[in-house]
Amino acid sequence: MFSDLIVAYLFLGGAGAGCCLVASVLALFADAGALDAVLANRMRSAAARPWRRFFAALYAVALGALLVGAICLMADLGRPDRLLLVLFQPAPTYLSFGAWAIVVCVAVAASGLAIWMGALAASRRIVVLVSVVAAVASAAVIAYTGLMLSDMPAVPLWHTPWLVLLFALSALSCGIALALCAALIAGSGDAFASTLARLAKADAVLIVLEAVVGVFCLLSVWQAAGGLAGPTDPTGEAARASLEGLLLGPQAVLFWAGFALVGLAVPFAQDIVLGRPASGALARIGRANRALLMLGTAACVLFGGFVLRALVVHAALQPATSLIT
Repeated sequence: MFSDLIVAYLFLGGAGAGCCLVASVLALFADAGALDAVLANRMRSAAARPWRRFFAALYAVALGALLVGAICLMADLGRPDRLLLVLFQPAPTYLSFGAWAIVVCVAVAASGLAIWMGALAASRRIVVLVSVVAAVASAAVIAYTGLMLSDMPAVPLWHTPWLVLLFALSALSCGIALALCAALIAGSGDAFASTLARLAKADAVLIVLEAVVGVFCLLSVWQAAGGLAGPTDPTGEAARASLEGLLLGPQAVLFWAGFALVGLAVPFAQDIVLGRPASGALARIGRANRALLMLGTAACVLFGGFVLRALVVHAALQPATSLIT
């Protein structure tokens, strides 16, 4: 039902949309006077160079992740033309909504990249308009995967509203991770050091929320499994099998070590360090080590985001498949 290509699609689509949302929000909250100055002459001035490098890198990475995710979806469908069938289904579905959201998100991310690269002349109003549309499209892409999965009552691990919020928080955290990687690779670590520190603080908050929501998600599935009384129907049996496989069974090591430890606990601790003023712990570790720490944090978050989606898909489908067979 859901192949590894779909897992990759869920991860890349969420992370790419999250990065696009981060870039759009940062552009919307940029100083108006400074933005007018850097947009003049298609950002060819020396003052515009750091801005061009920073925002173009974020939109480029977001666009790349979204496109690769779309390729994974097309590869899973078997033929590229089948994507047209998804887009133009007579009755709207979560999958068709998500496909259109990705199409729009790719278009506005490409527009943002062209503007910040200086390929298109744009005023501050145009940048604001593109950023607003990109933010809305990104939010739609982030939300729809959780909504699509939670709308399947036959799969109790998915059939909870907490999964929608869990996937959304994970996508935002992965988006920040991609943004940190893009900024550092583009050489914007110094020019936007305060912005990156604020992003690290935001990521720490998202990780805490993700952990809390994850607990509520598991409790919701535990209730579907009958709680202390135990399951009373096949759906409850599937819910209990999913929980046991996830927490104690074949996926337990990946859940506890891969997601909980590497994906949540480690990057949270690193985000706390990265969010401190440069005169504190960051000043002692040095510029190069700070960049490595930031890249390591981003890698952990991205690894945890991929593991989360793989666990949610495989832990849910294995007991459901066994019940069908």
